[in-house]
Amino acid sequence: MSAPGRIVAALRAATFVAGGAFAVHELSYLAGSGAGDSAALQGHSYLSGLLPALAVLAALTLLATVEGGLAGPRVRRRSPLRRILTYAVAILGVFLAQEAAESLLVGGDPVAIGTLLAHGGIVAVPLALGFGTLAWLAVRGLEAVEERIATRFARSAAPGRPGASLRPRWLDVVLEPAILAGCAAARAPPSI
Repeated sequence: MSAPGRIVAALRAATFVAGGAFAVHELSYLAGSGAGDSAALQGHSYLSGLLPALAVLAALTLLATVEGGLAGPRVRRRSPLRRILTYAVAILGVFLAQEAAESLLVGGDPVAIGTLLAHGGIVAVPLALGFGTLAWLAVRGLEAVEERIATRFARSAAPGRPGASLRPRWLDVVLEPAILAGCAAARAPPSI
């Protein structure tokens, strides 16, 4: 895999692991403490500031998918079960690291498994597996979109293609519909 391909793959993984870890944290908190505990709500209020960063990460992932598709097709076939488990372990690892950091900042014991289990932490394992599966589905969907873009715009990079220019290939995504609408299409539009 090329360097841009590795960057796109890492960005996708980071996006869905971060989103999954955020969701696992919030849902395990709701399962353990419930929404009625106002003291616990104060301790977790900093997490709402992460939502804009997650949105930016998701937008960058979508842009990287388009750019990856324009870079050309890549073959990436790995075992779905292995990928699901990898995402689930990463989500659970981020969740546990975040809980340990919270415990350190509050002054508790960062390795107290009993404390984590008492506050709904045990539900984090099935949640991580569920969000690992969702992450795999989302990544596989983005890979399919990337493959469609690669096959759609592969002809624009063909040497000797009439009308080919030296503009970057990603501009074809934006400009091709406008060019076709501006009487540069190979055939005329249908008459009404």
